[in-house]
Amino acid sequence: MRQIARNSLLLLVAAVPLFSQSAALVATYNFQNSVAPSQGAASPLNVLNPTGNNAYITDTVLGQPRTVLQLASSRPSQNAGFSVNTVNLLNPISYSVEMLFTFTEGAGTSRRVLDVLDRTSDRGLYINNNNRFDFSRLASVSNFTLTNGSYVHMVMVVNDNRAILYLNGNADNNLSTNSMNLTTANRTLTFFLDNIQDTSPNEFASARVALLRLYSNPLTAAEARQLATSPFNSTVGIGPPSFQTNGVRNGATFSESTPLAPGAFFSIFGSSLSDNVGDWSGAFTGVNAPTTLNGTRILLNNTPAFLSFTSPGQVNAIVPGSIAPGPVSVIVERNGVRSTPVTAQARALNPAFFTYDQRNRRFIAALAADNSAFIAPADLFGVSSINGLAVRPARPGDFIVAYGMGFGATVPDVAPGTIPAPRDGGYPIAAGSTLRLGSRTIPTLYTGLSSFAGVYIVGFEVPADFSPGDYELQITVNGIASPTGVVIPVVR
Repeated sequence: MRQIARNSLLLLVAAVPLFSQSAALVATYNFQNSVAPSQGAASPLNVLNPTGNNAYITDTVLGQPRTVLQLASSRPSQNAGFSVNTVNLLNPISYSVEMLFTFTEGAGTSRRVLDVLDRTSDRGLYINNNNRFDFSRLASVSNFTLTNGSYVHMVMVVNDNRAILYLNGNADNNLSTNSMNLTTANRTLTFFLDNIQDTSPNEFASARVALLRLYSNPLTAAEARQLATSPFNSTVGIGPPSFQTNGVRNGATFSESTPLAPGAFFSIFGSSLSDNVGDWSGAFTGVNAPTTLNGTRILLNNTPAFLSFTSPGQVNAIVPGSIAPGPVSVIVERNGVRSTPVTAQARALNPAFFTYDQRNRRFIAALAADNSAFIAPADLFGVSSINGLAVRPARPGDFIVAYGMGFGATVPDVAPGTIPAPRDGGYPIAAGSTLRLGSRTIPTLYTGLSSFAGVYIVGFEVPADFSPGDYELQITVNGIASPTGVVIPVVR
């Protein structure tokens, strides 16, 4: 029951969606003869150059000579522009884009500035026929007229179902819309390129761009003004690591109530937590998880935690075994710079099941015991298989493996942050436990560590007489119950 496909396990406990309490700078593109980021872990921009005439040139930007990227388009169909994949970089419904740019042609025509739907729709941010900004054809900005050749400093803020535009530091539009949410699979931001599907695919023009920055959360009006005042020398979003008590959360449920337990995953949400996005793949020392990852450390009562994922807005880690129940001092250190200590609560056990991100994290991360399928609603991921494994609900009589954390000591015990050595019989938990599926208490085949650091598994059989439906799964370990509200789907 402990033998699990490594790729499937990594997918089940992959980094969870990013969000933070304030904006953190995650990528800067200065266009100094390169489209690689000068700060952050983003990918280089993917540039489209259909005419072969894109070039780096020297231009006057805000009164000073700067190297800029000139994008040379040719009508009616040769769009020049660029795009960037933002998976693990931006929260799709909470992010900010800063750009300093100008169009060099097309005055009095509609021109695309920014697209979030992989060029499949007219939705997006445009300059309209009146040379004013136009959000998704929903509302025209009335206070600013773009002049070709004159650079504009733009900050677009997306905050759930709202899009806010600042131009040269001034708030210009505040629109209730979800049209700028990043909803495609690769969460691509596309600049200056018009659609290749839908109507009006010829709304583009040549442009020049001097600066692009991406932020993990909404910038404030004051920050937008500050950026416009001195865009090339800004330190907005690059402060010391910062988070609050309610940013320390259970690694499976994201609850902030008693989020820590020895050997359990936890997450910290904040700003400037790390310079880079990345997980612990390749960072283990033998069987030991890293305590420093991408320049970031987490100290719990001055003891290093085991890092599994870092980003500017979120870090994930495993609590070391020495942490006792009660208040714990939590510090994030980035490249030697420490945050202010924050106090969070710990307890001896923190049993919880991991869940899939989709549909409000309702469905438990689980596999068929024979590694043939992910157990989930068939349409949960929008595909019928992942890594060669089918996606389907459980069936009566199926043997299922559900993935969890925080179940406590095992026999024999394994130090937190350590990959267990292969062993017949595995590493069952030391404390007594019960498992409830729906209203019924069912036996378990194995409850203990998986073959990966910090991840526990529970093996069980779905009763043969179960009817179709979603059944709540809850484990109780030594009298402490896992959270309710998470389910296993069953069909016949």
